[in-house]
This record gives sequence, C-alpha cells and structure tokens, in this order.
Amino acid sequence: EFLKKEFSEENVLFWLACEEFKKTQGKKQMQEKAEEIYTTFLSSKASSQVNVEGQSRLNETILETPHPLMFQKLQDQIFNLMKYDSYSRFLKSEIFLNQKKSEEQEENSAEAQTAAKRASRIYNT
Repeated sequence: EFLKKEFSEENVLFWLACEEFKKTQGKKQMQEKAEEIYTTFLSSKASSQVNVEGQSRLNETILETPHPLMFQKLQDQIFNLMKYDSYSRFLKSEIFLNQKKSEEQEENSAEAQTAAKRASRIYNT
C-alpha cells in the first residue's frame, strides 16, 4: 500500500516476479516468464517500468538464452533502491506508524490480561 502511494509499486512487483522466475522449470516456461518480466518491467514500452542502471542497453536479446539468475543484477539494484530509499520513508510513514501503534496497543492489552489472570490465580488459591 505504501509503495502504491509512493508510485513505486512496480519495484516490489518486479522483485517478486524475479523471485518466482528463479523457481521456473523448463526452457519454454522460462522463456515465457522472462519475456513477461521484460515486457512488463524492463522494456522501453513497459507498463510498469522499473528504473535500473543500464536500462537503455537492455533489449530483447537477453531473452534468447534464459537462465534462473538472468535478472539477478537488476533485481539486486531494485532491492537496494527499496532498502535504502523506500524502506526508510516507509518507517516514517503514517501507514507504518499507525500499524505499529495498533500492534503496541494490542500487545499491552494482552499483557494486562495475562497479568490480571496471574493475579487472579494467586489471590484465589
């Protein structure tokens, strides 16, 4: 949700697509998935283009000999972009701070209930 609001959802989608691609078995399936990743995220006409170094040099020739780690370098670039840019902004975002506050309240409530049960057992014996 945060990345959608930041207009960079394509980064995590690309990263996830690459993770799934690594598990692909069979040359034909690998070629199909590689083409889908290229078309969706890497080509100059991609619908959800990611911004990676050397992108202007990428072309469809990379699809001719697919292998499980063919997108690894690009995936690492996107991971680092998310890690050092998006994630630090996420930790300061309203989405994260509200979720953290909610979880802390639930945790405190659960601890209070547990303490009350312990006290009840102690004094009822």
